[in-house]
Amino acid sequence: MTPTPEVAILFLAVSQLIVPLLNGLLARRATKHESAVDQVPLLVERIGTVAADVKDIKADLRRVAEHELLLREVDLRLKALESWQMEARPQLARAASDAHLLMGERSARQMQHAANVVAARDTGRDGT
Repeated sequence: MTPTPEVAILFLAVSQLIVPLLNGLLARRATKHESAVDQVPLLVERIGTVAADVKDIKADLRRVAEHELLLREVDLRLKALESWQMEARPQLARAASDAHLLMGERSARQMQHAANVVAARDTGRDGT
């Protein structure tokens, strides 16, 4: 089949309409690709910023974990100190009571000695 002149004219007319449409579509597509290429450095910069923020967050989380460990250690020490205090209080009360009792005995002996000295002096005066 050989194309007839009418078919050739029809193809020419259609191509005259389609070619500018295709060129316009290709131009839009190229523009979109160029704008996408222009945005790549911005995206890379944003990704870099996000990566830096993630590093900062990880460092903060490490510090928080370290502080949590220190806080647990301090809490354990505090509980041990409170336990020691609870055990030491009765012993301290007993020691204070014993010291008070001993001090009372000492004071009583000192008073008895003073009374004996006074009594001895009085006896010495009466006998003279």
